[in-house]
Amino acid sequence: MNHKERVLKALNNDIPDRVPFFYWDVPEFGEKMMSYYGFSNRDQLLEHLDVDFRWVEPKYIGPQLVEDSKQKKVDIWGVGYSRIKTGKYQYWEADRFPLEGVTDIAALDDYDWPTNQLFDFDSLNEQLERYKDYAIMTAPGYSSPGLFRIIQRLIGRESFMEVMMSHPKYFKALCDKVISFYKGFIDEFFEVAQDRVDFIRVADDFGSQTGVTISNEHWENYIRPSIDAFTRKPKEMGAHFYMHSCGGVRKLLPKFISAGAEVLDPIQTRAFGMSPEGLKKDFGQLITFCGAMDEEKILRKGTPQQVKDGVKELLDIMAPGGRFILGPSHKIKVETPVENVIAMYEAAREWKPE
Repeated sequence: MNHKERVLKALNNDIPDRVPFFYWDVPEFGEKMMSYYGFSNRDQLLEHLDVDFRWVEPKYIGPQLVEDSKQKKVDIWGVGYSRIKTGKYQYWEADRFPLEGVTDIAALDDYDWPTNQLFDFDSLNEQLERYKDYAIMTAPGYSSPGLFRIIQRLIGRESFMEVMMSHPKYFKALCDKVISFYKGFIDEFFEVAQDRVDFIRVADDFGSQTGVTISNEHWENYIRPSIDAFTRKPKEMGAHFYMHSCGGVRKLLPKFISAGAEVLDPIQTRAFGMSPEGLKKDFGQLITFCGAMDEEKILRKGTPQQVKDGVKELLDIMAPGGRFILGPSHKIKVETPVENVIAMYEAAREWKPE
């Protein structure tokens, strides 16, 4: 059974030869992990960990995004970032929100929106051939469409709710601009990829530690139409819809499933309503759960043995009957001990149902 077969078998309420593995980190941890092993590229790391997924994305061919100093950058939306150092660790932090304070619809027509000309979609072909035996997914970042997370970066997280509530026509026009770009991007992506991509990943965050952060009205007015636009072409090509949302989103699971989601990640099990037992009992036959290994409390702060114990406890609940993919409950942070990540995948390979 190859990696692709293993993942697709788990999706179909069947039991593969072992639980499929997912891997997700901040780039700085990936570099630390590769240095630990002496690897020169990420594929070597994923192969060593026996991860079943691979990400693909078209090559960016637009203007330089990172300044020569490596301390400032912008993304394709014009959002600015600075390199922040905390102790011995560094990371990018958004600090310039180009549409902050703007509520004039006319200003959106003058804004420099990203276009497909920034990408070489033909570059997907080599990647798709290289990863043909893996479960292939649109890469996190610009290849995984989202709506609210993009708007929050454009106008600033602090301004998001005020703009949505007080300037609904402007907010709707802003949503339309983001949806228009991503629909065109994904359509061209799948014109090249055809049926060679297994998962279209849609990424937004609709929950916090205490529960859902979006109303039914906003779901129906904004999010559901965007999901339908993003997934229409991929579904025509046979791709599965993989939904990413952090937080306590249990109440949204029927909406995700109704929209066609077949996988949900990252399953933050300590958020409201996200206990593995309840999710497996109530939704385990309807959607595949991916992630769920506590990134903060166990992976980052535990010992290797505590990680192994946590993996066994999690798999005893979630793995029976299929419909589960093991991975971290959030991006693995740079301060996480490498030994703990190794222990997670080792324990999962060793696990057998009782």
